[in-house]
Amino acid sequence: MGTSRNRLSFFLAGGVACTLTFAPAIGQQTTAQQQSAAQPPVPPAPAVGTSVGGGATGLTVTLDYATTLRYDENLGLEDPSLGSTSRWENTLGIGVVNQTPNSQLTFDLSGLYRYADQPVAGSEADFTDPSVRLTYSRAAANSQFNIRGEYRESDLNFNQSLNDLNQDGVIDAADLAVDRGTRTTSRVGMTWQTGINDPLGFIFSYDRFDQQFQNTTDPNLFDTLRNSYSLTSLLRISPVLTGNVTLRYVDYSAKDTARTDRQTTTLTTGITYEVSPVTTVNAAIGYSQIDETLRAIPLDTDDEGFVASFSWMKTLPNGTANAVIDRTFGTNGDRTSAQIGRTYTLQNGSFGFNAGISHGPFGENTPIADINYTYTMNASQFTASLRRRVGTSNQNVETRETVARLGYDYSINALSNLSFRANFAEQENAGNGPSNRRQRTDFSASYTRAITQDWNMTVGYLHRFKNDAGPGDADGNSVFLTLGRQFTLKP
Repeated sequence: MGTSRNRLSFFLAGGVACTLTFAPAIGQQTTAQQQSAAQPPVPPAPAVGTSVGGGATGLTVTLDYATTLRYDENLGLEDPSLGSTSRWENTLGIGVVNQTPNSQLTFDLSGLYRYADQPVAGSEADFTDPSVRLTYSRAAANSQFNIRGEYRESDLNFNQSLNDLNQDGVIDAADLAVDRGTRTTSRVGMTWQTGINDPLGFIFSYDRFDQQFQNTTDPNLFDTLRNSYSLTSLLRISPVLTGNVTLRYVDYSAKDTARTDRQTTTLTTGITYEVSPVTTVNAAIGYSQIDETLRAIPLDTDDEGFVASFSWMKTLPNGTANAVIDRTFGTNGDRTSAQIGRTYTLQNGSFGFNAGISHGPFGENTPIADINYTYTMNASQFTASLRRRVGTSNQNVETRETVARLGYDYSINALSNLSFRANFAEQENAGNGPSNRRQRTDFSASYTRAITQDWNMTVGYLHRFKNDAGPGDADGNSVFLTLGRQFTLKP
């Protein structure tokens, strides 16, 4: 834990890493192994919980502080439980936003001091879980530039939230692993678009994702490094027709058992056609080549195949309708998916879905879906979501993932509210061989009250449950009490 203390001190002195991430389309997965002929990526919106400048200009600086007492009866979800864990955590975070008419800079830095009394490790206290994030965006008359940087350390013994899945965008067994040790992730990347108003334009993007594990025991937790490059040219043939050519290159390496090195090159060409003011069609076709080396065996393989996609979207008076057909190519072969979708704007909420089927390289057919529902009442709100995805893991295994979430918030009065959350996640192999199913479930209830004008108190309960095909079932309960507030330092 001494390493975490040194790194946190370094970041508090102003150390910054840089990165850029891209969010996959609803119901689809973007991976290093499985390239599609989809349209060029678009920089994502700022993540939830990140400082946002909004429309106002100027400098804003905020300071967040929270202190938490927590008791866990079975923190590691072991059967039988090794004993209870008590901990005291003090979290400090600073957020900076500098907004100008054509640019925005955000900087977020946080870390915590934890004192924990565990059944095996005993008592320990340390600075841990440093996190730093920097984003910068600038728009000119005919170009845009975005950059994002992120560095994060997580003590896996204390960080097992189901809200933190698929950090690398790939479905695999590591997502639901319960283990001790430390996970360190960093991203660095950028995107630059020019010729926005010209007949010919270009988009260049770069993304580097590095994930490392220390002192873990699960063989599914291994170091990975991925560098992704993309260059797109846009030809605006007419006001309603745009052509594009995209070249993508992904270099992936892992310290897994096979010592995998993989290079994926994909070239696609496509069009975007506005059939009418409310209807748009996208179509693309291309070719993908995968060169893979398993250094521990050793084994070299070269695979190639074509990729294609077609999408249709129409704007309706109360929402949108869409249809997507997508063919991707990965290390195990080709995968074809088809989906239809609909969004509804309701009087007191919203409802949207994308649902279809995916045909995998081993002949398996898997239902896939992405469903979201929100209903807002006078003093409460209900949310529900269901996501079913399938893809190729970092270890060349076809996998499927199901994630379901329920949430209910009730405002008792102007000073207090109740919150309830339920989450379910399942990951299993979808191709040949055993499924190696892993399931995680958690339920939480919390009560928050403003005790002064600046300070809030939250008291809550959390129940967690796991069911693995090998080790079996285990569950754990915990209670917590948190005091926190946010200070506005500037303006």
